[in-house]
Amino acid sequence: MNEHNFVTQKRASWDRLAVILDRANGPKGVSALSGDDVRAIGPLYRRASSDLAYARSKAVSDDLVLHLNGLVARAHALLYEAETSKRPAQTVRDFYLNGFPMLLQRRVGCFVAAFAVSALGALFAYWLVMTHPAKLELFIPAGFKESVDIWKSGKVTSESSPAQSGWLMQHNLTVGMVAFASGILLVVPALAALFTNGAMLGAMAALMTQVRHHDTFWPGILPHGIAELTAIFICGGAGIQIGMAVLFPGRYARIDALRIAGIDGIRLVLGTIPLFIFAGIIEGMFSHLPVPNTTRLAFAALNGVMWYLYLFVPRGAR
Repeated sequence: MNEHNFVTQKRASWDRLAVILDRANGPKGVSALSGDDVRAIGPLYRRASSDLAYARSKAVSDDLVLHLNGLVARAHALLYEAETSKRPAQTVRDFYLNGFPMLLQRRVGCFVAAFAVSALGALFAYWLVMTHPAKLELFIPAGFKESVDIWKSGKVTSESSPAQSGWLMQHNLTVGMVAFASGILLVVPALAALFTNGAMLGAMAALMTQVRHHDTFWPGILPHGIAELTAIFICGGAGIQIGMAVLFPGRYARIDALRIAGIDGIRLVLGTIPLFIFAGIIEGMFSHLPVPNTTRLAFAALNGVMWYLYLFVPRGAR
């Protein structure tokens, strides 16, 4: 084999792989890679592996074999070993500290869309109930009638209940999962779930305006509601991105676009687990305690700021 010709023919491919690896190992990590880089790294890695095997079989210079071996090893580590080399606890910690917020920030458009649909539902229901009070029953399920009567009375304080916290965690997570999973049905069911959830809040807010009990309603809602609604927006946004991948796969084959969106969507839903747990605990153990409204509102403001700093302060790539 003519080693010079071999190197001349293959150098461009090796150099491109080296550039991609250097970029992925830079300060921004894999987030520095473009779409073309991501699509190219697999074929380039396989080509370099084949070239390495060929070079070894032809007994070319040790320097060339060493160079190709290092290149292939680096590509293999990037493709296959980055996550599995960590301990499970470290992987979970890194995901919640950095991976989940960074993913949400990349997919923030879907989060904003979920919030907008919910806000539209809330505004529509508020207007309709304020102008036609009898329409309240359109937005509040029959099973919630007793709860509505309690809110209307203004006497909503109660003792803490661990059992209620557990039920609320399960219920809220179910709402989030429905908003996420229904996204695959061409977006519409996910949007409907978000609109309906917002409409329930808007209808209740209109009712509280009519009976003049906002002073008890919002202090009883906001301490847990900020985390709960944020988690639902994230799950709904994940459902929206799956539906959009089905409808508009772009440069990918539809199945590939769905797989990419699905993986990100599952990770987003997993990321909301702490928010749902927090919301369930606070709703069952604090939101309705007989404490001053100012205390509950101050707590709501504090935990809202902390959650949104956690979710949206930019992270450096790791």
